Amino acid sequence: MGFDIMSLQKGRGQVQARSRADEGRAVLKYIDVEDLVPSEDNFYSMSAIDELAGLIELSGGVKQPGLVVPLGGGKYKLLSGHRRRLASLQLVKQGKEAYRKMPCMVEDAGREQGPEADELRAIDEAILLITTNGQREKTDWDKVQEATRLRALLEKKRRFEKIPGETRKLIAEQLGTTPAQVGRYDSIEKHLIPTLKGWLEKEKIGISVAYELSMLPDEVQEHAAAALWSKGTPVTLEDVRKWKPAEREQPKAERTEPKPAEDGPEYKPGVYVREVETKMHVEPPELITEPPAVENGGKVVDFPAPASPPPVEDVPPEETEREPMHKRQAANILEDLQMYCEEMLAVEAGLADTWAERADALAVAITALRK
Repeated sequence: MGFDIMSLQKGRGQVQARSRADEGRAVLKYIDVEDLVPSEDNFYSMSAIDELAGLIELSGGVKQPGLVVPLGGGKYKLLSGHRRRLASLQLVKQGKEAYRKMPCMVEDAGREQGPEADELRAIDEAILLITTNGQREKTDWDKVQEATRLRALLEKKRRFEKIPGETRKLIAEQLGTTPAQVGRYDSIEKHLIPTLKGWLEKEKIGISVAYELSMLPDEVQEHAAAALWSKGTPVTLEDVRKWKPAEREQPKAERTEPKPAEDGPEYKPGVYVREVETKMHVEPPELITEPPAVENGGKVVDFPAPASPPPVEDVPPEETEREPMHKRQAANILEDLQMYCEEMLAVEAGLADTWAERADALAVAITALRK
């Protein structure tokens, strides 16, 4: 049942089952809902089944086919349609036999045999479970799990075949989001403490709050979780910002207001600003050790040599305290740079090797910081 991941396009999940039928890779069949076996890889929340059952009854049955693979003995494993199955089962248990048969696209059973083929088939089925669920309503936790599982599956699939493209971008295309948002999902999965992950799963916090919390050190997350739990009200970004390390005040620009020349333009206070520090590096002018000679009325006049500047006392610079950056904050900054390098791989194909080397170097540094 192997398939080409590159053939899956953004937003195609909702028509995946029908397109597979058009390609002759699956056939439509009405199957008893009691013969449908849920996939062990299904991680989506099974909420609002009562509402879905009402919609199915109102529309006269399930209209969008599920996707299944044969298991033998008249049983089929579901890849897509788990909530539809539960809703139909609920109607059947209420004595409404008209909803016992559910339309399903059955994958072609003529498949290769062997351990490697079985492993690849399992990977493909797990990928299909994600890519064919584009229409369902998902929680924020579902979205994080989608990105996490799809990344792991793509890495496994790359052991069997070449999949061009940067992983984060491929995930974004399949899930209909942006690489930057996938990066936020990654940060939540890797760095959010279990307590706060539980909050996200139970919809006590959203993606934005979870992402901001994931950027804090573990011990700060623990304190924040305890304090926010006692708050007893929904957690907001403003709550999280109270727990972020205070940023040191940056030096402000030194303002100088030079006196206007007597015959110069009108002086306007506040126009002239001299920055104490600048991000631009300006090369100093070439040092002239001997002044040039200038002809004046046929005579050569030498300018007097400039007076030597007074000696400067060797005074050690004043030591300033610098707040150390936490390793996690540094790693988060490097991850943003790594994401930028990975995105540039697709933008500047001619410099792909260069961008790849930079991304790999950043990955090594990030790993060291995470230890």
